[in-house]
Amino acid sequence: MHNHLKFSLPDEYNQQQLIDALADHYAIKKEQTVLMSMAIYDTFDWRLFNKSLVLYTSENKLFLRNLFKNTIIHSAAMTLPPVFIWDFPDSKLKAHLSTVIKMRALLKLTELHSRSTVHRILNLDEKTVARLVSEEFRSARGKNALVLATYLWLQPVKGYTKDCQHLIKRLEETGFSARKKEDIYFKAIEAAGKNPDSYSSKLKIQLDPAMRAEEATKIILRFLLQIMKINEANLEKDLDTEFLHDFRVAVRRTRSALGQIKSVFPQKPTGRFKKDFSFVGQLSNQLRDLDVYLLKAGAFKAMLPPALRDDIDPLFDYLRKNRTKALRKVIRGLNSKRYRQIMQDWEAFLDEPVQDPALARNANVPIISFAQKRIYKQYRRIVKDGSRTLENTEDEKLHALRIACKKLRYLMEFFSSLFPSKKINILIAQLKRLQDNLGDFNDLCVQEEYLLTIAEEPLATGQKHKK
Repeated sequence: MHNHLKFSLPDEYNQQQLIDALADHYAIKKEQTVLMSMAIYDTFDWRLFNKSLVLYTSENKLFLRNLFKNTIIHSAAMTLPPVFIWDFPDSKLKAHLSTVIKMRALLKLTELHSRSTVHRILNLDEKTVARLVSEEFRSARGKNALVLATYLWLQPVKGYTKDCQHLIKRLEETGFSARKKEDIYFKAIEAAGKNPDSYSSKLKIQLDPAMRAEEATKIILRFLLQIMKINEANLEKDLDTEFLHDFRVAVRRTRSALGQIKSVFPQKPTGRFKKDFSFVGQLSNQLRDLDVYLLKAGAFKAMLPPALRDDIDPLFDYLRKNRTKALRKVIRGLNSKRYRQIMQDWEAFLDEPVQDPALARNANVPIISFAQKRIYKQYRRIVKDGSRTLENTEDEKLHALRIACKKLRYLMEFFSSLFPSKKINILIAQLKRLQDNLGDFNDLCVQEEYLLTIAEEPLATGQKHKK
């Protein structure tokens, strides 16, 4: 990758024509052509792309740059392509990416081959006044892969501004066009059949305020069903823990919608599917708990004195074995006849025509009116219950408050497109911080109880931890 000014060649233009034209005014010295391969990486949910970052490997090195900019932000030597952030060598690159990719696995999006040739532009004194770098990119799919893009880079040399301006003028007169907002990244992933908008667990839904409540709710629930399907298809691959996390969040949101968006569907199917998705959620409770413990293994070990850190390893070995069993159990559950029937019936229900309004009193209510009333009612309930909880901070009451906050947040996220984005996003962010604090406390309570329970298991089975 190169800096400075980038141009695209005109259609059917031979680069040699430009070199021959410039030879009338400058001496041209061609340097050796450089061949290079690069592989581009991102997470399944496009976390790097969403931060306008491009991570790629080339010549046993990792490089990080911004989209539309070819200046390298950070680089680091590597032996094998990293999968998780903890696989990266300690470096500024790792520190930069740690808050972006977090616990997600990196996947190779595509691989490219590039061919670069440098022509040094010399004046009468045989001084280099600029460099022209031609780059040709091809996908790595076979010897006859089509050319994805051909660019010409003009690299000015300090002290020769007039020569550079003259060269720019010559390029523009010849039909070359500047390409400030073009990046080979997009052509590369398009050629690989990838699309950055193909997945996001965030609720990207646009509702019309006048829309019927039943219609709007089905739009929300269809979106959540799609998230479940996408992540379910990847769970067995066990690439990272976030496929399960996103699947579970979509299930929780579905259950919350059925409980919080009241009386937009008939009572019978609503009650049936609330029970069904309760069952679906319970399928993976154990696996998610184990994932949380193992993801925090490093933090837990860091809490111990250095001399004792290795002593906790048998515990995490035990948890990893249990996780393997729990994953197999989840896969069996997702392949079960009951689960398949639930999902089939649920999709059919969401595709049914409009129900008789007499069977659901809120079905025909404009969604904006419904959303305002439900959000405000849940907010008032939290304020009331929260005040009581502050007077008596028992674990169970804090847990109940956390659940109530989560329900309110889900309601606000479902209907966020109906309100001014800046205001609603601030409120959601504030509520999420409160919910996270309550969640951390609840996790500690659950973990304490779980660890006390399993502490006796090795003794009960006649096993002993190794020290």
